[in-house]
Amino acid sequence: MDYARFGIPKLDEYLGGGLDRNSISLIIGRSGIGKTILASHWAAEGVRNGETVIYISTTMNKYNCRDYLSRFSFMKDVYDKIHWRFIRVEPKYLLPMTKEKVKEGLDATYGIPAEQIDRVVFDSCTDLDKTLADPVLYRRAIRYMADLAYKYQVTALWVEEAPMSGEWSETKNFVETVLFMDILRIPEGYARAMRILKKYRTPHPLEWFPYEITNDGIVIKDGWFVRKDYDYKFKSHRED
Repeated sequence: MDYARFGIPKLDEYLGGGLDRNSISLIIGRSGIGKTILASHWAAEGVRNGETVIYISTTMNKYNCRDYLSRFSFMKDVYDKIHWRFIRVEPKYLLPMTKEKVKEGLDATYGIPAEQIDRVVFDSCTDLDKTLADPVLYRRAIRYMADLAYKYQVTALWVEEAPMSGEWSETKNFVETVLFMDILRIPEGYARAMRILKKYRTPHPLEWFPYEITNDGIVIKDGWFVRKDYDYKFKSHRED
C-alpha cells in the first residue's frame, strides 16, 4: 500500500507506513513544540516523491517562513518546489458558511485545480477557529473542508494549537489520525515527546516516544516514556 510518508523512519514505522492516502490527519500541540516543523517534513517528503504539495500558513509570511524552515536539512532542494500559500483568515471570505463558499475560498487559495493536488497542509485550524469565534460555524467549516478533500482525493494534514488549559476543539473528531506533541516532566527534567492518539485501520504504539528538534528537523529517539504509576491494574477472571 502506498502511504503519504513523513520521511522520518521511526515515525513512519509507528504509523504503519505513514499517513493513509485520501485521509485527513491532525498534528496538535502547544506553541513552540515543533508542529510546523513536523508538518513541513511531510510536505517536503511529498515533493521529493514528485507530488504536488500545497502548504497553507495562516501564521507566517513568506519572509519569516523561508528564514525559519529553509535552514533545515530536509528542506534542501525542495523548499521552492512546495506551493506556499500565506493567507489571513477573514470572516467575510467564509460567510455565509456554505460548502460553495468554502470551495470558492479554497480554490482561490490553491491557485491549482484540486484534482492536481496530492498533499495539502493547513497550518493552522486554530486561526480559523478563533476567527469564526463560533463552534457551530467552525465545525461546519472543517466538515466542508474535509468533504472537499475526500471528494478530490487530496491527502490533508491539519495543524492545531492545544490550549494551555481547557478542552480541545472538536477538530480531532473529524480526522482519521491524531499526532499529539507535548513536553513531559521526567526525572532528569523535561523532554519533548509525541504520541499517536489514533490512526484508523492501523495498530500503533500507545506510549509516548521522545524526539528532538535538530538542524535535521524532527529526530525520533529510541525508547518510550511510560508512567511510573497506574490508575488501573489488570485482573484476570481466575483471580476472582
